[in-house]
Amino acid sequence: MKTTIYAKNLDKDIRLALYGILSYSKVKLFPRHKNISVKLHLREHIVDGETYIDEFDDRRNPREFRIVIDPYKLSVDDYDRTLSDLEWFHKLLRTVAHEMVHVKQYLRRELTYKTKGMFWKGNLVDWNTELDYYNAPHEVEAYGKEKALFFGYLALWNQFKKLPLPKMNIDVTVKDPLGKLVQ
Repeated sequence: MKTTIYAKNLDKDIRLALYGILSYSKVKLFPRHKNISVKLHLREHIVDGETYIDEFDDRRNPREFRIVIDPYKLSVDDYDRTLSDLEWFHKLLRTVAHEMVHVKQYLRRELTYKTKGMFWKGNLVDWNTELDYYNAPHEVEAYGKEKALFFGYLALWNQFKKLPLPKMNIDVTVKDPLGKLVQ
């Protein structure tokens, strides 16, 4: 899977974790699919997160996806409480996992877009309220698997962060057999 992250001023550990959760989700959700491209955009957006089939890709057999996540909206919880940096980081990873479930749904043609709207396994999905949204079958699956993907990846991430840095046995002394280097 080809992944690209578009974000400004993103800490290298967060960027690494995002690449990690994208890859982990791919392995867990659609391991046999090849030639998939996911572009993750962290920028202001109407909602917390959304997954699109790339505008130039074939809707019937999509292989290129864009995930847009608004990191600013993730900084506050459902009770309007400002999250700590760690809580924000966890919410970001969970949101990426959630959106990767939608990528899986598009790949397996469980979730499709047609001119009449969004369809889940051939049935038109229509929601008018927030309750309808959370009861929509594609969202029920995404919210359930989001948590499993997040906890599975977090266990790997924590193991990775505990590993000591490798020790390199590299001789960095300057060799000057003729004595011509200026000190």
